[in-house]
Amino acid sequence: MHGGTRGLPADPVGACSATVGKKAEREEFAALARDLIARGRAAGVILVLATQRPSHQIIDPSMRDLFSYRLAFRCTTDSSSDVILGQGWAAQAYSAADIDPLARGTAWLLAETGVPRRIRTAFLTDSDIHHLAAYAAQLRRKDTPHAR
Repeated sequence: MHGGTRGLPADPVGACSATVGKKAEREEFAALARDLIARGRAAGVILVLATQRPSHQIIDPSMRDLFSYRLAFRCTTDSSSDVILGQGWAAQAYSAADIDPLARGTAWLLAETGVPRRIRTAFLTDSDIHHLAAYAAQLRRKDTPHAR
């Protein structure tokens, strides 16, 4: 990425926040993640957290509410969808549990102070990702004359 903003992915967040290490270490991870989320935007750091198990044990509401944008791909239950988007959205017909399993890349996007909006993202296979990474590496080599 060029410019001042940097993305910082943390995947899977569930391993760090609920299953790995001692309770004190998990609590420290959660506190540090909340701090990074809260102050990261001012420093140009955008934190991206991902989990395959949306639950309150994985994504604490106090952490979730710090995110400006929340993206919920297909979930198995309304409560899982609410963990991501916020309490009550599923009851208002904004449930990621209603997304067709074959509609890969479809999700609910909630922006700060907004209403969830259904969007469609690109869905890339592993092969697509490997091809793109190889192409990006090739372009980077061309842009950097001293790289070999």
